[in-house]
Amino acid sequence: MEAIQSELIGKIYEAAIFKDRWPEVVAAIGRYCDLWGGALTWEVGGERRWMVTPNLLEVLGEFVAEGWAAKNTRLERTNRAGQFSFVREADLFTAEERRTMPIYRDFFTPRGLGCATSTLIAGPENTGMSLIFEQTLIKGNIGDEAIRILNSLRPHIARSLVLATELDQQKADLLTTGLSAIGAPAAIVQDNGCVLSANPLFTTALRRVSIRARDRIFLHDESANRLLHDALASIASDQIKSIPLPATEEEQACIVHVIPLCGNALDFSPRGTAIVLIAQPAAAQANDLRILKGLYDLTRSEARIAIEIQSGMALPEIARRLGISYETARSVAKAIYAKTGSSGQSDLVRRLSVVARYTLSSSPQDPPNG
Repeated sequence: MEAIQSELIGKIYEAAIFKDRWPEVVAAIGRYCDLWGGALTWEVGGERRWMVTPNLLEVLGEFVAEGWAAKNTRLERTNRAGQFSFVREADLFTAEERRTMPIYRDFFTPRGLGCATSTLIAGPENTGMSLIFEQTLIKGNIGDEAIRILNSLRPHIARSLVLATELDQQKADLLTTGLSAIGAPAAIVQDNGCVLSANPLFTTALRRVSIRARDRIFLHDESANRLLHDALASIASDQIKSIPLPATEEEQACIVHVIPLCGNALDFSPRGTAIVLIAQPAAAQANDLRILKGLYDLTRSEARIAIEIQSGMALPEIARRLGISYETARSVAKAIYAKTGSSGQSDLVRRLSVVARYTLSSSPQDPPNG
């Protein structure tokens, strides 16, 4: 028995370094205590992430899809009671509560679940971690011996989880510090806007960006801020979003790039979603439509019309010059405004002033479509 516990403790500390091993560690602890399955959650900035044993994957998918993750009254109560040891929900919820509470009545009980134990571990930087072990209704309430074993392992689990969180933070800081070395103001951000790490160049750009309540990133330009949070919420591994920030009385115009963290880059910040980087292009170069198309995901026709607007042309004149109808030019202009967060032609000129540092030209033979 002691040999098995010693082996479990070794695996617990290995998972601090190799975070993807946590589901197997939780499963091994569950098998040792004769429990059905388990889950580990991290909460940072109001965002909860789950790691579960294989037999709980389908249940978790249904739990999230049906909206229970956002109203998890069961976990909220067990977390309040389980800050120093594992607690059984049978000791916190009466039989009547488990019969009538929606989360039990409509979700756990129909799946043969509803006997669990959990504990809350407070980590650094307002990080909360919960460890939950599920038992089937057929086997009944979790016994005292299982709770005793879990509580004997809890200090090791707590130290390992805190160490894992601190290592994640150090990796994220290493990435943003590296970007600082090349003069790039940058932050690692979650999809809900929570900033996990920011280098000094980023934090000194406070006239353009703030880190507000619950560590959320906020661009002072309202339209740009909306585009930023939309990009973070819907970011894909192959999608890079560039958002123009117009010049102010104190600051030059610049571009905010939202770059997804994927593949090996996730090694630097497994909990991060994207790198938010502020760029101020300074090198002039001859180029064509590709600059606007590449920066702001404009189509060829959108980029050409954006260039003409930037040069000071009115839409009717642009339509005549490109051989398209005024309604087509107006429709394309609306799409440009939406992609760049602009309210109209003059605002677009302000926002694209940073791109004017490049020499932009559209070749007369380019077709207006594309």
